[in-house]
Amino acid sequence: MVTAASLGSRLSLMVVLLTHAGLGQDPVTPPAPPRQEPKPQEPQRPPAPQGQEPQVPVDAEAERRGAPIRDVTLGDVLRIGVANNVRLRAAELVPQQARLDVLFAEAGFEPELYGSTGYLDSESPTRNAFSPSVSRTVIDAEVGWRQRVITGGLFDLAYRPARFETAGAAAFPEKQFTSEWEASFRQPLLRGAWTDYNLAQVTAARYGLSQARHTFDQAVQDTLLEIVVAYWELVFARENWRVLQSALAVAEEQLRITGERIRVNQLAPRDRVADEAEVARGKEALIVAENQIRAREDDLRRLVFDATKPELWKMNFRPVAEMNVVPPAAEQPFEPIVDIALANRPDVRSQRSAVAIAEVALLEAERDALPALDLVTAWSSDGVREDINAAFRDSLDQQYPDWSVRLEFAIPIGNHQARARSNRAQLEVERQRRLLHAITLDVTKDVREAVRNMYSLGQSVVASSESVRLAESNLETEQVKLRVGASTNFEVQRRNQALREARSRLLRNQLDFRVAESRLLHAQGLLQATVE
Repeated sequence: MVTAASLGSRLSLMVVLLTHAGLGQDPVTPPAPPRQEPKPQEPQRPPAPQGQEPQVPVDAEAERRGAPIRDVTLGDVLRIGVANNVRLRAAELVPQQARLDVLFAEAGFEPELYGSTGYLDSESPTRNAFSPSVSRTVIDAEVGWRQRVITGGLFDLAYRPARFETAGAAAFPEKQFTSEWEASFRQPLLRGAWTDYNLAQVTAARYGLSQARHTFDQAVQDTLLEIVVAYWELVFARENWRVLQSALAVAEEQLRITGERIRVNQLAPRDRVADEAEVARGKEALIVAENQIRAREDDLRRLVFDATKPELWKMNFRPVAEMNVVPPAAEQPFEPIVDIALANRPDVRSQRSAVAIAEVALLEAERDALPALDLVTAWSSDGVREDINAAFRDSLDQQYPDWSVRLEFAIPIGNHQARARSNRAQLEVERQRRLLHAITLDVTKDVREAVRNMYSLGQSVVASSESVRLAESNLETEQVKLRVGASTNFEVQRRNQALREARSRLLRNQLDFRVAESRLLHAQGLLQATVE
């Protein structure tokens, strides 16, 4: 855009050159015809822009088709992306699965109610006078309750009633009822014993849930960074189209001036070929730039929309965020930023959970390598009567109690399997710790690189801004010199190309700086959907 200051400097330079020409300082011009004629009128310069930039083709097309149009800031697309991104919707299921793993592990300590019933009818042949034929019918049942406790013990309480009917044996009553209560408790003392071992699966599942949540948080961070890059790439594509459109306008104006000079016989007709080639190159670049805008729009749509609403692919995105940046005056110290990153990075937290899971597995493996030594206690109370009620009362009153205590010991000869598992678990713990150390180094490198790049890109923005200013001044000077015959079309084309390249470099540096700001937040694990 031509400012008032640049326009004034351009007119001042033109007046100076014209004055010098009038004072007898002949500019370099083609040979004039022998007959003295008045100098042709200087071609009119194009009107200065009135503050309105050319409309981007995709915007014009959307207005023509009546497609939905949305002005969006960076914060808008980040919030939409967090709510709709398809990969995030898939990643958020992983913590839910891990939460079910915790419930599964905790369910191992839930009590269990069990029961059974049976019927037996048997008849034995007569063997001798002392062992006549006997027929017997048995109906029995069992109902019980057992539960595993967090120390590794197993408690079991059961009640067993039964009915016996016997025929053919004069020495026994024909009908009897039994009632039995039995309780037992088995507590491991070495292998598989105590709370830390028996809660190991629950602890590992909880660490797994924490790891899954941190993994999801990392997926959110990565997706937000992708959205940031896609948004600024779209801004760059649109602004770069305007840069190329401005360069094409200069080339077309130069072609118009050349045509006027050919018309008044100052130039040969073949001199317009170079200008026509420059216009053709500009149009080709605009076609590529327009296609880049559409491609960057699709990249952004893919990240912020899901596939359930195809009409959203027709929405026209118009970024309203400014590319202009304020470069930092000095490079930030990276040490405090590294501390923040190590405390907040989801991948660091996830790896810490992985180390904890490996340590829990090591505890289990070391306990499994111990001998088995179990304390087993049992108690029972029986009642036998010809009436079920009397038998039940006898068992409740503990008329005939039994109890026992015993120690059971077992160890595999060699115990190679358990020892190998323990050694492997130790190696896994060491491997996970080394991975954590490697991630710590990666975090430090990422932070240093992000800080360094942000400062370097800030300096590049300053340098490229000055380059644009000088390129604009050079182009204005060459255009004025050409109008007084002190330059050539080739030099104007060179200055125009240099200005276009300088503006594109400035845009790219500004884009990279904007992305670098978000990369620094990403390196610290602090990139949020509220970033503007």
